[in-house]
Amino acid sequence: MSEQNYKDFYEEALNQIHTELKSAGLENEFILNYQKLAYIEDTLSEIKVSVPSKFMWDRMVQKGNIQKVELKIHELTGQEIKISPTFTSSAGQTVKDSDILQNNKIDSNFELTSEPSIPRHPQLLEEFTFENFVPGDNSQYAYSACLAASKSPGHKNYNPILLYGPSGVGKTHLMVAIGNYIYSQNQKKKIAYITTESLMNEFTASLREHSTDKFTKKYRKLDVLLLDDIQFLEKSEKLQDELFYMFDEIYNRKGQIVFTSDRPVKEIAGIVERLKTRFARGQSIDLKVPDYETRLAIIEKKLESQGKSIPQDVKELVAHTFQSSVRELEGALSKMIGYAELMNKDLTIEIAKEQLSDSINTAENGIITIDTIQKVVSNYYNISVDDLKSDTRKKTVAIPRHIAIYLSRQLTEYSLMEIGEEFGGRDHTTIMNSINKIESQQKIDFVINDILKTLEKQIKEYK
Repeated sequence: MSEQNYKDFYEEALNQIHTELKSAGLENEFILNYQKLAYIEDTLSEIKVSVPSKFMWDRMVQKGNIQKVELKIHELTGQEIKISPTFTSSAGQTVKDSDILQNNKIDSNFELTSEPSIPRHPQLLEEFTFENFVPGDNSQYAYSACLAASKSPGHKNYNPILLYGPSGVGKTHLMVAIGNYIYSQNQKKKIAYITTESLMNEFTASLREHSTDKFTKKYRKLDVLLLDDIQFLEKSEKLQDELFYMFDEIYNRKGQIVFTSDRPVKEIAGIVERLKTRFARGQSIDLKVPDYETRLAIIEKKLESQGKSIPQDVKELVAHTFQSSVRELEGALSKMIGYAELMNKDLTIEIAKEQLSDSINTAENGIITIDTIQKVVSNYYNISVDDLKSDTRKKTVAIPRHIAIYLSRQLTEYSLMEIGEEFGGRDHTTIMNSINKIESQQKIDFVINDILKTLEKQIKEYK
């Protein structure tokens, strides 16, 4: 029989976690990972909560979020209380964990991760939606900004949006997700997604065929412009002139503009100054490579969408091996699953290693350790590794320590707790403060960015 013995304690545990994350500047983490957990009922040893999907639950367990709530409840009550999920559909129905696990697929009557019958734009990839994107520490801000822009297109705080970063980290996915969302709300909106090279070819053809009026009418009347890979604009000054007028007309009509690039605009040679000024409005957001937990969550999401299931050790192998590109990670999954199905075999860790042997060898040869980072940073600043691990707060040591901790988070798979252990036993909060200090400094001091690039290069080349 269900009771409500622990409802107040459960809510207090969430309140305390919320307060801790908010004071650490991580309120978005609470919104993403805790806010959708709703108390249902409890017994003397268990609290039932509703969760939107099994995918979300698994991700929270992997990240330690559920365990954190259980620990808080234990601190408040002195009792070992387990939290268990009930997965809730969009219609308010519930489905048990055992029902979802049966046959390793989700019943189509239950909507767990996306809305049914959403209108799709005929020229936008329908799989590129916010529901299908897995935000992590590397992309949470970009995800939130793009979602805000899609809900209030043309708002000056999010217009334009420039997403930049290496290939395969989700820039195009988020860009197209904006277009898909806006179209789902209003099918009369004129939306265009195009790569810069394709736009350049189309513009060149219009010059050759004397049809520039048709070209300008097509693009200047858009409600949403999604332009991919603007680093190629440096090849065409004439197209930059046209894009300047295109930008102004769309922007002044409160149309939404989104760009992607492999680097910040200031680092793209050949972009005219007046266009750089336009790009600088709104938001310019750096997407980094996803961490291990996020890559594992992406794998889970991909498998869920396909109704597939593979062993946990295979998932972990893929997440460890493909660190720099989500696209490569998803390609590896398709390769392994396709081979196993074609050969009518179960996908074992042995088969996975065989299929991914080239990538695994490459990854193993390029492993970066915290020890390497500490040696490179200490050499660069002419201090000792022991200084980095010490308690001294001298500026000559504190700044290199912050940088070494930041690089350890960016370039390795270690958790915050593990990084803290390698830097003299520092706690989770101290490590996060160091990371936040460097991230804040990057926004106002371009010198720090050059130092980080130099150190990263030295770390990767360290023998």
